[in-house]
Amino acid sequence: MKLAIEIESPRYRLIPASAEDQPWLERLRRAVYQELFAATWGSWDEARHNRQVAECWQRGHIYIVELDGVRVGMFQLFEHAGVVEIGEIQVQPSHQRLGIGTRLLLDTVARAHAEQRKVCLSSGLQNHRAIRLYERLGFQHVSRSETHVHMECRFAGSWVHEPGEFCRVMGPLLT
Repeated sequence: MKLAIEIESPRYRLIPASAEDQPWLERLRRAVYQELFAATWGSWDEARHNRQVAECWQRGHIYIVELDGVRVGMFQLFEHAGVVEIGEIQVQPSHQRLGIGTRLLLDTVARAHAEQRKVCLSSGLQNHRAIRLYERLGFQHVSRSETHVHMECRFAGSWVHEPGEFCRVMGPLLT
């Protein structure tokens, strides 16, 4: 499938997150998820936010996205047999709509497909802009929960999707 998307390829680096990055990552998550929390649960929920920050950190595999020497986001990526799981992708609101998230996703899908693996992710049902982006990039809906849609971008050469199947290793972004 040829993508009909034109983006300028940002020069980014993925830097493994360390304990010193935790305060910055917490502020990033707060900035990125303010509107989504309100749309999903009616208002900001500090306890839920703190729990999700801790769960994300506990799962690990977190990378700081740096663009031209500036921290602009985070990317949580898990490598499994047959599948690459995107646990989180967050871009600072001031750097959204610049192609950064698109480039991260396209690079991840290209690498996974070169290795004959599919890519899985979840998105909050109220995160319409992200869902549209994932659909444009070839992700398909495979299931949904009360708050999330679960999507995958299969490797066309060998993946057969069974109805109701979903990347079982994946957990929701927001709980």
